[in-house]
Amino acid sequence: MILVKKENRLDDWRQVAVPLVPVVLIAIVLVMRGGDLGTTLILLMLVGVGVFLSGVRLKFFVVPLLLMAVAIPLLTINGGSSRSTRISAWLSGCNTAEAYQSTCWQTTHGLWAMASGGVFGVGLGNSKAKWSWLPEADNDFIYAIIGEELGLIGACVVLGLFIVLAVSFIKIVRRSDDAFVRIVTGAIMTWIIGQALVNVAVVLGLLPVLGVPLPLISAGGSSLVFVLVALGVVLSFVHHSPDDEPSATVARDRVGSLR
Repeated sequence: MILVKKENRLDDWRQVAVPLVPVVLIAIVLVMRGGDLGTTLILLMLVGVGVFLSGVRLKFFVVPLLLMAVAIPLLTINGGSSRSTRISAWLSGCNTAEAYQSTCWQTTHGLWAMASGGVFGVGLGNSKAKWSWLPEADNDFIYAIIGEELGLIGACVVLGLFIVLAVSFIKIVRRSDDAFVRIVTGAIMTWIIGQALVNVAVVLGLLPVLGVPLPLISAGGSSLVFVLVALGVVLSFVHHSPDDEPSATVARDRVGSLR
């Protein structure tokens, strides 16, 4: 809403920074106080896409990107021994027996679960890894269980569904002339699709364990409720889109002629 109200004044960096930067900083500090690095990264991506879609000049992104490039590694290293240990184990490739028994247990067993599924999987509900072998099998590493039970085909189908969702979001953003609709839809797309990609990357070992659930699939009522509310907001934009008004007018005319 702030970016929409200042749509004609976004050429001035001060109009962009106030009050956007203080609000974002407060939100990030509160999330970081909870030790959730994954959500912090998603939040930063969400804000970045929203600001970009509002029409802010690209030169205004240079300083924030430089600050993030310095701040994120520092916060990661100094943010807690558990987090730094996980990242160090991920960078080293989990090659030691000590790492396997501690920080790499979850990642290693997630990859084993994916591999054991093969092409067609072991069958829905027949996973072995979820019975005490793979921690957080019902939320953070649910994609590994999908790969084990439904195989490569099931894992690709899940990714395909998220791609379809992303394409739908992009179509809404491109077709809308309303700045508010574009910014909100783009931010929601970044949140849901970005979180899904981060979750899948963690399971595949492309990123360290960040504790980010898979939207619409992982266990957790609060996450599911907020994702559904966000999708409902986007659907309301589509329902009230100006593109639907001509068809609605034609429908009313036809009803009137029948009377």
